[in-house]
Amino acid sequence: MAAAVALLAGCAGPPAPTPTVTETVTASADPAPSPSPSASVPTADASPSGIGDVELGMPYDEAVAAAGATPVEACPWLATVEADGYTLTVQRPEVSEQDPAVVDLVQVSASPEDLEGKPTTGPVTGEGIGIGSRVDEALAAYPDAAEIESVGDRRYLEIESEDGAGSVFLTYTAGTDIIWAVTATTLDEPPYESCA
Repeated sequence: MAAAVALLAGCAGPPAPTPTVTETVTASADPAPSPSPSASVPTADASPSGIGDVELGMPYDEAVAAAGATPVEACPWLATVEADGYTLTVQRPEVSEQDPAVVDLVQVSASPEDLEGKPTTGPVTGEGIGIGSRVDEALAAYPDAAEIESVGDRRYLEIESEDGAGSVFLTYTAGTDIIWAVTATTLDEPPYESCA
């Protein structure tokens, strides 16, 4: 960006009207500080074992701290953090048989309406599929993905791990083709409502 601004300033320097140069520099400098919509979105890899720094099976409290998430008061088995319209959710079993409780789901999601016309963004799978990808792109990258119908119009593409320890679920809405959530979990499928 700095190189582009310097290049523009260098190209604009030879013309005589100095006010035009000042206006051009000001116009190109103003948009630079404003963040892009995906500036704070996690860009780490999504795999059947977790997303970014949050691994399935790691202690829940440790995962919440690593993600910078805040526990949901009404449902202490969930913690969330939001940035630029994206939500990261970390979940443990509601009643844990392990002490300390461990993560059984991590998800990044966004509103499908906000994704229209935007490029795929992180976290992405090893094949580059993530939030904003199209269902046909996901099926081309993962031809063996299981297509699952859930409650209402919610649909999933499931990408299982080779050892069966976890899966990545790509969530979309029936009748549309935009993937709006990426979930790594040891559950059979992501819950429709984690905190009802």
